[in-house]
Amino acid sequence: MSEHIETGKRKPKSFSELYPGRFLHADHLGTKPQTLTIADVDIEELTGEKGKQAKAILAFERTPLLLVLAKLNGQCLKAMFGANVQEWVGKKVTFFATDKIMPMNGEPAIRVYGSPDIKSDLDIEIPMPRRKAVKMKLRATTKAASATEPHAPAPEPTDPMDVLPR
Repeated sequence: MSEHIETGKRKPKSFSELYPGRFLHADHLGTKPQTLTIADVDIEELTGEKGKQAKAILAFERTPLLLVLAKLNGQCLKAMFGANVQEWVGKKVTFFATDKIMPMNGEPAIRVYGSPDIKSDLDIEIPMPRRKAVKMKLRATTKAASATEPHAPAPEPTDPMDVLPR
């Protein structure tokens, strides 16, 4: 947040700054992909619109923010790192915010862009219940991404600590 010079008050830049919480939101990511290292994978019971439900939760190194792992993102991680979720710990994942790939209630959502821990790009198709399958290209993020793809964000990941709360 920026500080107001005369009063010392902070001026929020995003909606998530108005209501800070413990979860990572799309507006935390900004306009560039962010690479985070998975520190832990858990299941937690959260209360939402459908009542209490068990949700997959990712914790990351260098930020206290957690990510409620959407099934689409979980399928991407499985394609990159395998089905043993405890082996995801220590892996780097590049995320981006988009309103083009299954947005959340019309709002931008966090999606997996790829990882510097995979050797080459992966084309995957994720079957979705009651919806058309989602085709994704997961990128080896050490390479530059094509800016011509409709959902491709800026090619170079930035340091997440430039934008994420510590």
